[in-house]
Amino acid sequence: MHLAIYCKLWYECRMPNRKQVTIQYRRHEDVTGAFSGLTLEAVVRQAMSRDYGGGSLREHWQRRAWQMPPGNEDTLFVNINHDGGSHYFGDLTLYSTGFMQALLTSMKDAPILNIEQEPAPDGKEYVHSMMYWMAIGNHVLLVQSQSLTAKSLENYLTWLLKEQTPTISDTGQVILQAKFDAAEVGGDIEDIREIIVGGASADRLAPVAPVEAEGEGRVIEEEAYRRLAEKRPWHEKAIEVLKIVMNNEADVYELLQSIPKEARLEVAVHIGFKTRKRSVSRAPMQRALRNLPVGEITAVGRDGRLTGNDLRLMHPASILLNGSLLDPEDVSRALRGAYTHFVENGKIEP
Repeated sequence: MHLAIYCKLWYECRMPNRKQVTIQYRRHEDVTGAFSGLTLEAVVRQAMSRDYGGGSLREHWQRRAWQMPPGNEDTLFVNINHDGGSHYFGDLTLYSTGFMQALLTSMKDAPILNIEQEPAPDGKEYVHSMMYWMAIGNHVLLVQSQSLTAKSLENYLTWLLKEQTPTISDTGQVILQAKFDAAEVGGDIEDIREIIVGGASADRLAPVAPVEAEGEGRVIEEEAYRRLAEKRPWHEKAIEVLKIVMNNEADVYELLQSIPKEARLEVAVHIGFKTRKRSVSRAPMQRALRNLPVGEITAVGRDGRLTGNDLRLMHPASILLNGSLLDPEDVSRALRGAYTHFVENGKIEP
């Protein structure tokens, strides 16, 4: 008995560190015919093989680097890229030139800790975020990060394929449509009676004071936040929803002030369907809701049952860690495994 316990502890101590992630499924749609019948995988492979007078695109990272508008302060690029023959695998990396990293000064207990900003070492830049993707035909598997999502990949690939390389026509747009999972609905997708976006916020919303009118001689100071709409979690978007519904910012402020500290604000958008003559296509809804964060789309089925999980097709996976980063080779393995799982379980067609 003691030996068995010892062996178990010895094994666990030597197990590699892993991280539980959620693999998202998307399918590319060529709504304008700009891809000339080619799959996203084939077009990405074609673009990466393009010659730039000294090597292919895959051999020059700077030619894959997109300085994002409007300020060109952030750079987004595919760093890792691998042609697997039956798939194309890559990452998406985001950094800002000259970004200063904020650091806490480590010391014993004190009233406050000093915060310092340190530049990256010479010849290096701090990486803000990384995500991973794999294209198999028009199927796309994603491991998103907090800052980089399917929308980020849509925007980057559209730039890469249309502007940086004339691989698709000017009307082209990469659209990575989500697929609703019938198993989460508890029936056929067409049986969805109501879709619910959002819900309870994890944190209490901080009241926002009403905006005062600008008087004579008074200066209004404003602070701009880049890509705020892309990065705001649902509990922040909820305030904007309340402003639209209540049509009075002062009333919203009064409501937020009235919420007890221990309470949570719940704001949800319910989209219902009613028809007697024919079924309602869910395809436009899938496109419209494809880029919401995970956990924000649930549904009510024909029997009135509320789904407990996100409605979009996804798959859990355990990924090896290399330090604090996901191991790219193991990410590739997990994405291929997720694709196989979806096909074998009838979720998608190969």
